[in-house]
Amino acid sequence: MNKARLAQYQARWSRLWTQARGHWKALALREKRLLSATALGVLGLLLWWLLIQPPLKKIDYWQAETPKLRSQAEALEVLLHQAAGTNRRGADLEQALRQTLDQAGLKDRYQLQHTDQAGPESWQLTFEQAPADAVVGWLLGTPRQLSLQVVQARLQRAAADTAQDSAGTLSGTVRMDQAQGAKEAS
Repeated sequence: MNKARLAQYQARWSRLWTQARGHWKALALREKRLLSATALGVLGLLLWWLLIQPPLKKIDYWQAETPKLRSQAEALEVLLHQAAGTNRRGADLEQALRQTLDQAGLKDRYQLQHTDQAGPESWQLTFEQAPADAVVGWLLGTPRQLSLQVVQARLQRAAADTAQDSAGTLSGTVRMDQAQGAKEAS
């Protein structure tokens, strides 16, 4: 913008301002008050429409939307936890099975395999000359505590029983599946 145009706009503005002041002075006091109140009302209305109402609408929208988003986030968290839990649950369960077998005195007397015969949580446990009392004691309590159900057990007494080992030893396989209802609980 050049200086000539700027001077032209300033002259026009100055002329309009003097005309407005002349009209304002020509008004009666009552008319001045009425115009001032109208100008304040219009200014207040513009402030409401431009500065106050839009944030209030956003607040109302997010107050209605936030519970929906929270419930969706919770549902997604449950799904993610379940998806991660199925991968992690197998490893945790295997570790728990190995730990309880070792604590029962069966260390180095078993082989534990994760099989997919009857579902994702199926385990095959093979005993080789394991103490019978330890095997039976473990089978009677531990699988149930780990939400497993003994589905099949093929055990036989191993030969060569000694006087020190009055209960004898067992060899064979045991198949365990996740107990019914355990999936709903996890």
